[in-house]
Amino acid sequence: MSLFSDLRRLYRTERYLVEDPHTEIVAQVLRNSDALTLAWLKWLKVTSLDQPQVEITTQERFEILPGHSSASRPDITIRLNAGGNTELIFIESKVPSTQGEDQLQRYAEHLASEYKNKGLSKASLVFITRDYEAAEKPVVENSPFQPEFIPTRWFEFYRYLKVHLNGDGLATQLKLFMEENRMSLGNQFRSTDLVALENFVGAKALMDETLDGEVLQAASRIIGKVSFSKVLEELREDPRYVIHHGNWKGDFDVLIGYWLSHENPDLPVWVGVTIYSNPWSPCRMEVIEAFRVWVAGEGFQWKADGLDQEKKWTTLHHGKALQGLMGEPDHICAIRNHFLALLKDIQAFRRAFPKLPWPSPPEANG
Repeated sequence: MSLFSDLRRLYRTERYLVEDPHTEIVAQVLRNSDALTLAWLKWLKVTSLDQPQVEITTQERFEILPGHSSASRPDITIRLNAGGNTELIFIESKVPSTQGEDQLQRYAEHLASEYKNKGLSKASLVFITRDYEAAEKPVVENSPFQPEFIPTRWFEFYRYLKVHLNGDGLATQLKLFMEENRMSLGNQFRSTDLVALENFVGAKALMDETLDGEVLQAASRIIGKVSFSKVLEELREDPRYVIHHGNWKGDFDVLIGYWLSHENPDLPVWVGVTIYSNPWSPCRMEVIEAFRVWVAGEGFQWKADGLDQEKKWTTLHHGKALQGLMGEPDHICAIRNHFLALLKDIQAFRRAFPKLPWPSPPEANG
């Protein structure tokens, strides 16, 4: 896990925006390497200057122009100076949010104003996104100058980042962070991708079979109503295929299923159960104490993380690599029995610590 993903645990989930820290990290990595900055900008055809002075700021404020409802703060602003030429570049990033109303139009008009009033030689607007987002080139009315508009994707920047790491620890952590947040997409299908694609429907059916039926009923009886409706949404946002019950505050979320890796197909698929506890939960100390007692006692095969880190998410988890369950002739039966055994542990854990914020009372026959 990257340092930046680790730091992510310090934030409330509902308040954490990936693009905010990502912007600051990218800006600093660019400041650390003019070679990376210029290689990327030249590939985008934003500049042709050689060895310019480079100035990079984030969230720089540009005052309200006539007809605008607010000032503008591009995510990253780059100024290039060489041989009496000054070029201004606004970079607006979306990970995973989408463009605001008239946002790109305002930026284009600011660039046109700066070009006219500051004697710039060139001005450009780069719109960079993790996911594809349609964006038309903004047109500045009543202006002979129109800023260049370059839409691009973060996975394209990632390719240049890999080439220019040069021992920069911050750049290395940024690379890992981008890999963990789906910003490192390649431009070629690997043989493993083709195999996965050809077999996805069948693999999904097998996972569904192991999670549905007996497992879903047992989970609903022991934990409370468990949702099967967001498995694909979970898979899109996080490398996991899970059924889930949470109270939507993150106080006490129980996830059951498969944990995968988006980036490294060689990493084993982990199959098990994880309980997550929010560091800002009002019952935080009670949850941590319960996790400690359980791991030290009856649940010694379970593991807990984050117990001594006040502002990190705490987890209690147990499972095994999928390969470890494939020695049986009936894989579905083996995996289903694995889940059911873990749910019996959860049932025992609930009985041992009934005052934790369990989602709902178990059924009378639970």
